[in-house]
Amino acid sequence: MTDREKFLTQARTYIGKNGDYVCKTKLKLGAVYDWCAFVATLIMLDCGFIGKYVKAIDGGAGNIPRYSDGVYGTWFAKGTKSPQAGDLFFLRYADYPRQDKYFCDHVGIVESVSDNSITTLEGNVDGYGSNWAATSTFKRKTRYLTDGTVYAFYRPNWEGEDSKTTTKTPTSNIDVTYQVHTVGGSWLPNVKNLEDYAGLENCPIDGIYANVSKGHIRYRVKLIGSKNYLPWVTDREDYAGILGKQIDCVQMELLGVDGYTVEYRVSTAKTTAYLEWVQGYNNVNEDGYAGILGVAIDKLQVRIVKK
Repeated sequence: MTDREKFLTQARTYIGKNGDYVCKTKLKLGAVYDWCAFVATLIMLDCGFIGKYVKAIDGGAGNIPRYSDGVYGTWFAKGTKSPQAGDLFFLRYADYPRQDKYFCDHVGIVESVSDNSITTLEGNVDGYGSNWAATSTFKRKTRYLTDGTVYAFYRPNWEGEDSKTTTKTPTSNIDVTYQVHTVGGSWLPNVKNLEDYAGLENCPIDGIYANVSKGHIRYRVKLIGSKNYLPWVTDREDYAGILGKQIDCVQMELLGVDGYTVEYRVSTAKTTAYLEWVQGYNNVNEDGYAGILGVAIDKLQVRIVKK
């Protein structure tokens, strides 16, 4: 798992947490303050990234890039670069004097990007009553880049990102062929290796078939709302899934071929970007499956690589 993905994975564990939990329980501040920046930097702390990608735990949204730009990452205004998953985003709500270009009213985390919108993970939003900070929660939202309040971004210098996400060249002598079924649709054409992807943009997948030219491949899926995976399927003895039920996670394993493994990745519905490549599987952490719990997948790519 790359540092970027570690950061996003840890951020997702805060979904549903409120200001009391962040300010009092985690940071021991004794009171609840406007906490959007506190939670963003707290997640960095959880990952061991303070002093690596941001300077310090901070309650000022603008302070994150103010003290880290050019040292731990790069600040950039909206429209000058395309945002990416793992960036921090900044909002400005009103037009009044600012102390510098970093000054902003709110900060959150970009989870994914799709055309003209970003899916975000952010705290201190959607509170109610007189104690907004305490009643607001950390949650997933959609922000549109056309919204005038979306002002800027900060991209940490994710260490080793290129080397960690650049994977081995697929072998030429072991082919994997796979296809998917879409909810309310049909079985789409077979795809071999990375000649294309299996799926349709923004059409959730509910079934998967796969086979390899050497050895065997087994695979299983988890359905949205289910705690457990469905049974393993080997080659094309059956398909993995239940038609009409959206899939959120996939696991795959190559059998009977020494020195090689299966590598796979998915894209989630309403986004165009793929998640990280996954090799083989495990049941311990997020390195062991492709997908995001509770979020439908719409595209799949698979290949065989040397270990």
